[in-house]
Order: sequence, then C-alpha cells, then structure tokens
Amino acid sequence: MMNTARRRLTWSAKLEKLTIGSLDNHRLHVVAQYNPKDLQIDKQVSWLTHNRWPVDERRKDNQQADVEINQAPSRSMSIELLFDGYEEHRSIQPEIDKLEELSSLQPPRSKNGPRLRPHYCVVTWGVAGARPFRYVIESLSTKVMMFAPSGAPLRVACTVKLKEVHMMSKL
Repeated sequence: MMNTARRRLTWSAKLEKLTIGSLDNHRLHVVAQYNPKDLQIDKQVSWLTHNRWPVDERRKDNQQADVEINQAPSRSMSIELLFDGYEEHRSIQPEIDKLEELSSLQPPRSKNGPRLRPHYCVVTWGVAGARPFRYVIESLSTKVMMFAPSGAPLRVACTVKLKEVHMMSKL
C-alpha cells in the first residue's frame, strides 16, 4: 500500500543567499549581501485579436478562434539588491562591476563571426526558491547612497530587471 502521507515542508537554519550568475561564464556571479524583501515575477502573454464580422456569430469546431497567441509567453523579474560596505570600510564597487558586466554585451568569441549578445543569466535562491529561468538583464539601476572620503561607493541599492530568453532551434 502506498504511503499517502504528505511531506511537511521544513527549512534549515542556514540562510541561503540570492545569486545572479552568468550561464556563459560560471565564474561571473553576484551574491546578494542582503536577500531582497520580495521578488516580483510577471508573465507576459501576447494575444492577437482577430476582427470578425458579425461579432455575435458563435465559433464552431475547426474554426479560427477570435484570439490567438502570436509569440511565446515570457516572464520578467524585478529585484532590488542592497550592498553595504560601510562597517567593513570597503568599497562595494566590485559588486557593481559584476552587475555591469552581466548586463553588457559579451565580447566576440567565435571565429565564424561576432556573437554580440548579453550574458544569459539565472537567478537562484535556495533549494526550494523560485523556479529559475534563463534571462538577460533588461535594465540595471544603481543608486549610491553613501560614499567613502575617497569617493568609493559604500552603500548602493541596485534594481535589476530581468527578461526571460527562449532558446530557438535553427531550422
């Protein structure tokens, strides 16, 4: 007889950190110093509406629907990350530089021609976190809130907007 008892969801005391990493360069990743207070994931489904006449005519089998999808649904995510180096007296410029690199075009690598495209990235956050998806950084906003006497950034809030990338096979 099968055990139909439901498993309880449990968590450990270990604090998992949100990580944004490149799928193209596995050494390039940013670990959140403080986990974000929330994640927003939006799913965009583009529908194409057909203009039909007369409008009140009922759809019969094997007839075209009034609306159809015209592209693959895609998700987007917005994350706000806070980096603070004040207490350690250290600049957080290296974290900003990594986010800048993740949001920039990769250098050409192929002998067959340039492959100018942004890094494909993934967000992970623990084992049971949000389901990861392949994306590119659509926008990066950096707000410096505290500087060292030398001008180095000590406290920064970065808002990262991510857009899902679908892999298309070549025909």
